[in-house]
Amino acid sequence: MRLGSLSAELDAITREFDYGIVPGSATVFVKDEVNGIGRLDLTLLEGVMIVLEVTDQGYKVTSCSPLCNVDPALSTAHTVQAHLEAPFESMENLLMTISPMFRDRFQQELYKKLQSVQQQQQQQQDQTSQHNLIHIDQASLSLEHSAPLQPVFTNQTIHNPTSTNTSTTTKSANDPDVNTNNTANTNDSNTFDELNNWINH
Repeated sequence: MRLGSLSAELDAITREFDYGIVPGSATVFVKDEVNGIGRLDLTLLEGVMIVLEVTDQGYKVTSCSPLCNVDPALSTAHTVQAHLEAPFESMENLLMTISPMFRDRFQQELYKKLQSVQQQQQQQQDQTSQHNLIHIDQASLSLEHSAPLQPVFTNQTIHNPTSTNTSTTTKSANDPDVNTNNTANTNDSNTFDELNNWINH
């Protein structure tokens, strides 16, 4: 037996296998705690009633009766009769051996359980990933606030042309002062381009 007492084992059988037998059909009619023997009957989904005996030695079918004279009841009854009085170590093993429908339902329930576990694991992984992303974003924001980017401006000195003469003098394009003004204007233009690029990135 899986559980510590005969009563607990019989109660568990009547509750835990309804997904693979006729629901509510498991009924205990012998509970001998002194000799450690319990008996119950239940109905398989194929339409076969069986009587089970539960002891410290395991589980076995002592009798069976088809509830109708058509398949799958008849074929299942033949399978059960071939395993009468054969001891099984677990209730699940017994039912999967004698009832194809129970075996199918058992596999379906197992698949659903595995899917549920996988979904829970996926949700936990997604939550962990989101948590890590939040920490990364917070760290990035902290770095940005602690060391903000500062545009660097180049100081330009513009020399205004001066004349030693009182008369107005026209300077040629080759004059050094004119070249200085052109260079200053070019540098200012490059600085604005850099600022514009910085703003848009």
